[in-house]
Amino acid sequence: MSNSIKKSNGKMRGERVRVKTFKDADLMHKFLNSQPNNDWKINETLPHKNGHYAYAGGAWHNVKNLDPSILAHI
Repeated sequence: MSNSIKKSNGKMRGERVRVKTFKDADLMHKFLNSQPNNDWKINETLPHKNGHYAYAGGAWHNVKNLDPSILAHI
């Protein structure tokens, strides 16, 4: 199991996900326990690298690597 968590914007169309990684499980659980809500979930399916991701063409893409004109249509 990797030490990464995700937070979704909750939309079916144009879903964006934020991924946050930690050096070890203790740091991850301390972060999760300090949150006032349950927005963050343990990441099991997305890339395990920090960043914001958008779903397009059957795969998740880091939004930093996408052209702004493409990102506007996702």
